[in-house]
Amino acid sequence: MLFLKFIIGLLLLPACWVSIETFFLLFKEEALAGAFYNSPEFFFFSAGAFACGLVFLIARENKILLWLYVAGHELTHALFALVFRGRVRKIHISPDGGHIISDTNNFVISLSPYFFPFYTILLVPVWMLLDRQIFQFEGNAVFSLYALIGFTWMYHIAYTVKMLRRKQTDVDYNGKLFSFAVILLVNILVISLLLVIASPGTTFRDFGTLWLANFDSFGARFRESIGEIFRFVR
Repeated sequence: MLFLKFIIGLLLLPACWVSIETFFLLFKEEALAGAFYNSPEFFFFSAGAFACGLVFLIARENKILLWLYVAGHELTHALFALVFRGRVRKIHISPDGGHIISDTNNFVISLSPYFFPFYTILLVPVWMLLDRQIFQFEGNAVFSLYALIGFTWMYHIAYTVKMLRRKQTDVDYNGKLFSFAVILLVNILVISLLLVIASPGTTFRDFGTLWLANFDSFGARFRESIGEIFRFVR
């Protein structure tokens, strides 16, 4: 099974490259257009992400921040176990690590905390509930949602990278190449999704069209690059 996942991981690498390429090409186009940088959505999202980056640099070993990350990590395992009709018998959470005991497991369940931004996903329905039932946010108050999305997404990315630098049984269970390919691919698609949502000029169709065009030309561009390398070596 690990050998099969290794092969699948190899096959996913072109998709990872094309997704990264598409993200940066779209971001470049939006930046050159100027509208994206000037939009309040992008400003508040970036401000939230930057603030979280500072918090991480200063207090990344803080017990509360570590506990919150582990809680989100293990609850994500539990959530996906339930999605796959499993039963969660125990959840253990501490600043030093955690685990769940469930009667089912697969690569989605085991890798989900590394690509599923738990607090970002949780934030949106909580915000909507507070908006409808209590605060009834109006006007520019909605921009604080973008700031919180930026903060929670950066929190997910920063601690995911931090934890992946350690030995992770979730990664070893599925094989490193397969695990990292899946984690990278889904995370870049998530940030691309956020880019499209925050962008005043880019649509999901734009992203999909550019992704397919880049994927269609990937083989030819890759062969050309390999040919240039061999010519240079000779």
